[in-house]
Amino acid sequence: MKIETKIVEKLFIMNLFLAGTLGFSQQSGNAPVKESFENETSIVTYKKNNSGSLSISNKHHQFGKSSLQWEWSGGSFFETSNFKIISKKDSPLQYGDYFPASPTLIMSLYNEKAQNETIKISYDKNGKEEVWFPINLNFTGWRTIRVPFYEMSGNPPKKEDPVGYDTFRISSNSATGKGKLFFDDIVFSQYQDDRHSYPDVMVPFIKRNLEEGADHWMPLIRDMKRVQELPLKAVSEATKNELTIIKKRIDDTFNKSVEKNNSLLKAKEEFAKLNLVKEETVLGPPLTFKLEEVHPDQKNFTDIGTFGKTIKKIATFYLKSTDDNKAQIEEMFITASRYYLDQGWQEGASGGTRHHIGYNTRELTEAFFMMREPLKKAGLLNEIGNSLQWVFNLGKILGPEEEFHSNIDYYNTQSFYHLMLVFMSDNVEKQAALLEAYSKYISITLAQDNELGVFKIDGTSWHHNGHYPAYGLGAFASIPPVIFTLSGTQFRINEAGHKNFKKALLTTRLYSQLYDFGFGNAGRHPLEGDAIKSLKNGFLLMAQSGNPEGTSKIDNEAAAAYLRLWGESDKSNTALFQANTIGKDILPGYHVLPYAATSIHRRNDWAAIIKGYSKYVWASEIYVDANRYGRYPANGSIQINNIGGDQASGFKQEGWDWNRYPGTTIIYLPFKELEPDTPLLMFRSDETFAGAVTLGSNGVFGMKLNESKGSDAETSESKAGFSGKLKANKSVFSFGDKLICIGTGISSIDTVNPVQTNLFQNFIADKSMPISSSESKNISNFPYQAAMESTGKSGKWLIDAYQNGYYILSPNTIEIRRQAQESYNNAYSINTGKMNPKVKDATVTNGDFASSWIEHGKAPKDASYQYVVYPGLQKEAFNSFEKKIKKDKSYQILRADNVAHIVKDKDTETTGFVIFDSGKELDNAVLKSVSVPSLLMIKNESKNLTVSAVQPDLNFSAGKDKGFSNYSMPVDLTITLKGEWKLAADSAVKSIVTEGKNTVITMECRHGFSSQINLVKK
Repeated sequence: MKIETKIVEKLFIMNLFLAGTLGFSQQSGNAPVKESFENETSIVTYKKNNSGSLSISNKHHQFGKSSLQWEWSGGSFFETSNFKIISKKDSPLQYGDYFPASPTLIMSLYNEKAQNETIKISYDKNGKEEVWFPINLNFTGWRTIRVPFYEMSGNPPKKEDPVGYDTFRISSNSATGKGKLFFDDIVFSQYQDDRHSYPDVMVPFIKRNLEEGADHWMPLIRDMKRVQELPLKAVSEATKNELTIIKKRIDDTFNKSVEKNNSLLKAKEEFAKLNLVKEETVLGPPLTFKLEEVHPDQKNFTDIGTFGKTIKKIATFYLKSTDDNKAQIEEMFITASRYYLDQGWQEGASGGTRHHIGYNTRELTEAFFMMREPLKKAGLLNEIGNSLQWVFNLGKILGPEEEFHSNIDYYNTQSFYHLMLVFMSDNVEKQAALLEAYSKYISITLAQDNELGVFKIDGTSWHHNGHYPAYGLGAFASIPPVIFTLSGTQFRINEAGHKNFKKALLTTRLYSQLYDFGFGNAGRHPLEGDAIKSLKNGFLLMAQSGNPEGTSKIDNEAAAAYLRLWGESDKSNTALFQANTIGKDILPGYHVLPYAATSIHRRNDWAAIIKGYSKYVWASEIYVDANRYGRYPANGSIQINNIGGDQASGFKQEGWDWNRYPGTTIIYLPFKELEPDTPLLMFRSDETFAGAVTLGSNGVFGMKLNESKGSDAETSESKAGFSGKLKANKSVFSFGDKLICIGTGISSIDTVNPVQTNLFQNFIADKSMPISSSESKNISNFPYQAAMESTGKSGKWLIDAYQNGYYILSPNTIEIRRQAQESYNNAYSINTGKMNPKVKDATVTNGDFASSWIEHGKAPKDASYQYVVYPGLQKEAFNSFEKKIKKDKSYQILRADNVAHIVKDKDTETTGFVIFDSGKELDNAVLKSVSVPSLLMIKNESKNLTVSAVQPDLNFSAGKDKGFSNYSMPVDLTITLKGEWKLAADSAVKSIVTEGKNTVITMECRHGFSSQINLVKK
């Protein structure tokens, strides 16, 4: 058996040798896609000239145990034709064809001695050099590069075009130079996402045509030089003292315990996990980033995120350790630091790609910050600091103000770490200069509420071209520590930045109940615990940072919000705030987020979150492996949450029917059809009408639902739409303790699947949890199915499992179900069979639910509905709901058609108008007409009128490259009132004139905000 094995091995080596001596223009069918040089046979097919030598070495390596060693002098080269070009289909592309991808060379090389020489990497075809690029050898340690062929010099292909080269060559560019290099893990050609190959000082030509800073993750050579060339000046003792205060505040976040203990054994256990060996350099597994993009099957590596977590534990053990053991733990940490640098995590190196870096290097940065003094003693502080300042692109804070703009990713993953990195230097003058620039940068970007801003003028938090609370959570956790740490010093965040951020933070409590912000604004994470509960420390720090003006050491508004949300669990801070005469805040009754097409109506212990979408506001984020069935959460949804939040109000993912978001008008689809056929979709319709108007503690929401065509916010200008062409005019009038819901013009061309308007879908933890209807007062049977035929004003009603009442006014069929439901996890694709690997839950989910909906039938032409919701019924009202609704004469629906929905609230003498068609006059006692579709509330008190109006078209202008500017431009609204009126002294408009017996008022609307004026009878 052994003799046979040796014969086979010899034959194999001979065949490889013969393949190498035959023509280099032919690629073997078994040629490697990647070469890792694990044995001598790896280089049998490699050809070289006499001025260089090739060998397999285990002195340095990445994956595997060896690499290719090339010693060269003069005009040396080596080349091979034994490689395979991998197709796009077989490349590990996360998003498939969705994002552009192009053939790319990926390789790692190691240099023991930096020198002012260059080598050339090139590809030939039929004996002619086609593409090439140089590499400067002024570095030490490992470097990994990803170079798309379209970025190379010579005769490069176009983006995304396949390549067909037959020879790969590495050559010296000098007739007199010499050196030794190690090469490993050469991927000769593999498609890579065009967004992710990054430039660095070794391959600075990559993305040379991209506007600098357009990719906010990309470290820039320009910004590295800004830090290197930063002018310094002498620092006063007062400034040094403030620097010391700020450093201590940061240190206190990591070193909270003063108790010392023996942590040596634990530190050794953590250090052993790194598998490091000290030789000439510190050897270890490859220290990788985004490995799955190139080597999805590798197992022997250390991910940078894991490395950071490990060395942070070692740093923590060091700080807590007794003095006897500190030296040994310090040595471990310094060894790990040398390994980090040798693996190519150095200033000026991108490692091929380091996109979304901030999510993976938090603990790493914290660890190095915690160990500043040991690093300084070892002579590594500046080198480590320079590395992190490059990776985090700290130099962006040193640019001109016109370049200052940010996003939530920056605030979430980098802002506080930038503050740490200011101190990763042993030069106090540099620290002071960087901190001054940092404070200016944060102050300016936080203050931006325009097209550049993250925190918009209405308090919404923008990312991915829309209001995205889930991303905002990271910013709301990271920025308060920045503001607190710098408070009371010359480096404090300025008033405008502090004020705008505070508004956005406090807005989170307006769209949450108590902590949950619900499914309508969940982005791509529906029913997954979307909540602000984690922001307890953020609210507290904002309260402790003082007010934006700097005149008070406590921010009263932030403290009042903290007391309402967390006061009962924090006795000490509650006592402190109450001693300053601060009580719990009281939220407004109706709040509007125009930039999110969202309104919130509050009473007592419940909140109704109402959500739509438009040309400028996307419906939801459907992702490649998240929210796969998220077509409907913004179709005019009404989520009623009690004080307990989502689950306590009946919203739970397990078993959830993704068609049945309450309040929505939908085409009921099988899940296979509900899931879109694209990996990414953030649908925006072509309609500009979605928003709300408010007056006092009440408000009116309206939207034109139109699924027929629109765009995908992910790719901005790509056309999108749904085949059923569902359309509807929807409104919700929120007066007092009720929501009056109207829908007209409901149509679809889908002749197979029915159109429905959902009333509720309740998770029921106990099958005996009852619901009620006008036909059966205690429905606790399970399963249960019924239909109520409503004709005229028959007074049909329901009460769901969470004591919300529904009074049906229109002649519709009402379906009721109590049943076990089988559904899919939102992160599972039924069409591809793939599940998000980060999600450990089951793909198929089950739960018991009660639900009800209005049935409109298949392909309706002009269907409609009218119903009233009474949220959070008290026990006495619950038991006499039928009497309650019959006695309730507080409202009157005056009109419900495709021209307008008009409802009068008699308690406040206020009439709400949702005007979809401005081309026709209104049959109303006060309002004659409007110039454009709009929403109004008019309070009529005989000789006095209060008018609140909004033209909900956000009117975003076109963006610089594609999509929209995400900032509202003014639009005019002209209102014609019956009678002769004049403005009260406290009101202003663009113009007001009397025309006959009518008054014509023109006002400017912007940002979707309500404009309120007071009028007096002439």
